[in-house]
Amino acid sequence: MKNKNTRKPVKEEKLKSLNKWSVVICFKWLSLLLVIFMYFFVSEFKIHSSAFVKTLAVYAFYLLITTSLVMKNTEDNRKLSLILFLTTYIDIVSVCTFSYQLGGTGSDIYILLFFIIGYCSLYGNISSAYRLGMLCIILYSASSFLADKAGIGILNPWKLLIRDFLLIAASFSVSLVCYEMKKYNEMHKKEFKRARTDKLTGLSNRHHFEQKLKEEEEYAQRTGNPINVLIFDLDNFKSFNDTYGHIWGDKLLTLFSGIIRQNTRNDDVAVRYGGEEFLIFIRDLDIETAKGVAERIRKNLEMQRVYIADDENRRIVTVSCGVAQYPIHSKRLKDAIECADKALYRAKEIGKNTVVSYEEIKHYV
Repeated sequence: MKNKNTRKPVKEEKLKSLNKWSVVICFKWLSLLLVIFMYFFVSEFKIHSSAFVKTLAVYAFYLLITTSLVMKNTEDNRKLSLILFLTTYIDIVSVCTFSYQLGGTGSDIYILLFFIIGYCSLYGNISSAYRLGMLCIILYSASSFLADKAGIGILNPWKLLIRDFLLIAASFSVSLVCYEMKKYNEMHKKEFKRARTDKLTGLSNRHHFEQKLKEEEEYAQRTGNPINVLIFDLDNFKSFNDTYGHIWGDKLLTLFSGIIRQNTRNDDVAVRYGGEEFLIFIRDLDIETAKGVAERIRKNLEMQRVYIADDENRRIVTVSCGVAQYPIHSKRLKDAIECADKALYRAKEIGKNTVVSYEEIKHYV
C-alpha cells in the first residue's frame, strides 16, 4: 500500500506551485514591456518598425502559450521544469534578437540576460548556469556583429568584451549563491524533520502529532472525507522489556515502526504516541478498509517471530489495535482518538492480538 493513492489538498498545492512559477511568468511579461519601452524611448538605433512589431507579436504569442502551459501544469513539477528548460533557451534567443534590432552594443537590453541566468539557477539546475552564460555570450556577440554588419548599430569591441565578461562573472556568482542557498535549505529541512521525528523509530513525535491533529481535522472539514484513527499497543511489552532488556525492547519498537511505514501511504500520519503505543491518521478510507490496514499491520508483526540475542527459539510478538473514525464517531478528532483508545482497551480485554473498531463496541460504552 506504500506510495499508492497518495492524495494532497489540491487547492493548496496548486496555489503553492502557482506562487513559485508566477514570478518567472511575471518576469517574462515585464521583459516584453521593457523591450517596447526601450524601442520607443531609449534606443538610438532602430530597424524598420514592421519587422520589430512582427518580432513582438511572435514573442507575445510565445508568452501566452508559456503562461497557459504553466497554469495547466501547476501540480506537475517535472513538466514545469521541462517548460522552464525549453523556454529559457527561447528567452535567450529572443533577448539577443531584440538586442540586434535595437542596435547591438548600442542597446542595454542585454541586461535581461542576467535575470534569465538568475531565475534559471534558482528554479532549475545550478550547473546549467555556466552553459547558459556561454550561450548568452555566443548569441549576444553574434547579434552585436550582425547589427553592425546590417548598419542597425555600431559595434564597440571593448563594450562587447566587458559585457561578455560580466555575463560569465554573473553566471559564476549566481551559481555560487544559489548553491549555498539550496545547501542551507536542505540543512534547514533536515533540522526541521529531526525536530518533529522520534529519534528511535523515525516516526512523528508527540510535538508533530499536536500540529497534525489540527491539520487533519481541518482537512476533514474542508473536504468532507473521513479521518481514521488507528491506535496500536504492543502486547506484553513491559514483560518483554523486563525479560530481554531495553536494547531488545528498542529493537522491537524499531521493527514495528518499520512495519507501519511499509503498510501506510505517504500522506498517512504515523506517530509514536507513547512508550509502546503508536497512532496513525489515515485519510479518505471507510472504516472497514481502515480496519483492514490495521489487520495487515497486526499480521505482519505476528509473522516476524523475532530472534532474541543468541537464543535459537523465535518469540512471537503481537500487537492490539483500536480503530475509530472522525467525524462518524465524534464531533472532534481528539474525541475520535479517545474512541479508538476505548476500542483498543476492548481488544486487550478479549485476549489481545486483535483489531477492534469503535463501531463494534459503541453500543456498549
